[in-house]
Amino acid sequence: MNLAYESIDECILYEHKLYNPNLNNVNFHLHDEFEIYFLISGDVNYFVEKSMYPLKYGDLMITNNQEIHKPSFKNDRLYERITLQFAPHIVRTYNSPRLDLLSCFLNKPKGQQNKISLKPSQIKELLRLFNQMEQLKNNAGYEILKLNYLIEVLVLINIVFMDNNLSENISTMPELLISLLDYIDMNLENDLTLESLSKKFYVDRFYMGRVFKKYIGSNIHEYILFKRISKAKEILSEGYSVTDTCGKCGFNDYSNFLKMFKRTVGISPGKYKGNLGNIM
Repeated sequence: MNLAYESIDECILYEHKLYNPNLNNVNFHLHDEFEIYFLISGDVNYFVEKSMYPLKYGDLMITNNQEIHKPSFKNDRLYERITLQFAPHIVRTYNSPRLDLLSCFLNKPKGQQNKISLKPSQIKELLRLFNQMEQLKNNAGYEILKLNYLIEVLVLINIVFMDNNLSENISTMPELLISLLDYIDMNLENDLTLESLSKKFYVDRFYMGRVFKKYIGSNIHEYILFKRISKAKEILSEGYSVTDTCGKCGFNDYSNFLKMFKRTVGISPGKYKGNLGNIM
């Protein structure tokens, strides 16, 4: 536990941010921490894997370390949100026979049931905990309190998740986009250039790119890259070598795989494989 306290600010990352979507490009996220996202203001849809969730004030999004996600802005209205990212291993010690603190992140299909709608009293309680975390100073008791507030947040979220939050409430996307996302997901090891996708779906590649950008808020190339890195993480966790993983997730160039993995995840695939015991 002392080791966790020493690295508390690396294991628990709290951020409260207000910015203009036009000045801050937000790309796909894929990180080793689990994430809690709380919308305060802004016209936002939230993309997770192949699902797009419409959000309003007080909605929560929860994602684990295998789910690609990003906000997609509907206009240039000022955007305010709170995010709380945490390393999953830091809370496992506090599970009880009646409650697994990671249950709401893991006991659901990938890319589904990510949205949690809160009642006014639950919003008030969650904001109280966020405010307590935001007001923390780096003094005696800081590490204990920061971890304690995270655990309280997770208890609240799990209770709400178990009680009444199984409805999806997903935004409708064009059939072309749904088919495209499905095809990419099932063919990550194959040729997924814009030219090949254009031929597959009998549609102009520039039009396809515009549709993707309009609804997802990013480009197809970046999405495919993050999906391949996500698959690489899964393959590495199954015990495959870095070399085998490279081919299985669609990278034809080994050096490019190493570069893209490190750029996206922050560490090399070899180091990631070695750290799996601490990440999962």
